[in-house]
Amino acid sequence: MVFVEPVYNLGGITPTSNAMIDKLQTAEVSSRFNFVPNYGISALRDVVTTTGGGTVSNFGDNFVLQSAASANSLAQLTTTERGQFLSVAFDCGINVQVPSVPVGTQKVEWGYTDGVNGVYFGQDSTGVYVALVQNGVETQKVYQQNWNVDTMDGTSQSRVTLNTFTGYLYQIRYGYSYGQVELRIVAVNPQNFQQPITIHRFSPLGNILISDPNQNIKALANNGAAGGSVSLNVGGRYFNNLGTVTETSRITTEIRTNTLITNAVFSPTVSFRRKQFFPDATTKPNSVNLSIESFDILGSADFAWELRVKSQLTGASFGTVSNTPSSETAFLSDVTATAMDQTAGVRLVAGISLAGKTEGLSNFNVNYALPGNEILTLAVKSLSGTGNGSVALRMRELW
Repeated sequence: MVFVEPVYNLGGITPTSNAMIDKLQTAEVSSRFNFVPNYGISALRDVVTTTGGGTVSNFGDNFVLQSAASANSLAQLTTTERGQFLSVAFDCGINVQVPSVPVGTQKVEWGYTDGVNGVYFGQDSTGVYVALVQNGVETQKVYQQNWNVDTMDGTSQSRVTLNTFTGYLYQIRYGYSYGQVELRIVAVNPQNFQQPITIHRFSPLGNILISDPNQNIKALANNGAAGGSVSLNVGGRYFNNLGTVTETSRITTEIRTNTLITNAVFSPTVSFRRKQFFPDATTKPNSVNLSIESFDILGSADFAWELRVKSQLTGASFGTVSNTPSSETAFLSDVTATAMDQTAGVRLVAGISLAGKTEGLSNFNVNYALPGNEILTLAVKSLSGTGNGSVALRMRELW
């Protein structure tokens, strides 16, 4: 048998999508992050929030968000890293399956939002919906029967009937500023092919659709005021920029000199955490992606060092980064802490520095984003006796 590869002729391509030599124009996908659920909950990747007995668990195949039966119980899973909108459009998604239809005041929601800005899918006792939140106000909420592209009721153009009990990939595409937000569901059509179905488009009505396009991917199970347990199953989460990416960034540095270092325990030197709001003098949640760039250590003795996130510090006082205008950085820093609880938090990386030599990391190659308002600390201790140490810790900010 001879297999002849078919020839595909592209027809009906508009001039805006097609080059003059009849080549389809495409946009390269630049992945920012892609988190799979196979390896459980990670303090470096996932932010878990629960109240009233809610739980978030993972047994290797997906995340299970479960509220308790008591009123106002909730379970929430959020990516530590935010999408970083660096080109002309982005595409993000989350795999979700709703085990049972919410009743009463219960609801489940999932999408690209920090709860203050963003866009998301949801289901409550009324039905499935898509929604837009702007500066803390849910400005649009559209139920399935009113979706403006495909209502997925079996009679629309896709001929697919939506059933959230079936696991789907829910996608969001966004064009910058006054563009459109497009919501899609990747389902299986009647011919048993996987099919991305555009269900609804939010279009601007004289206002910017998402005032802050750098958001977390979040999922929520909330039973509301009336109580009764509700759950949500969550799979993978991803964020891609569409088009060529050029990062705009700055390197923010803090220095601490002549610190007395003992060999008893690790001592904090320089710590960073994000401002709650940024830009300054606004109430806009700080959505800048903040990560580790590099650091230097110069000591009079041989030191062990470690970078630790979610540190618990004694005597810390976070303020403006030294010699840096506050308006130019999304960080606060501390160089006054006197002690650190070494049992708290997560160690990211550790190493050794030799006396009299400037050593450290010239580049932190792990794509790690500082989560929420957590603290990142460079800590050192002497390998024998005591010594003086000076350090410089550099952080990267993606604006």
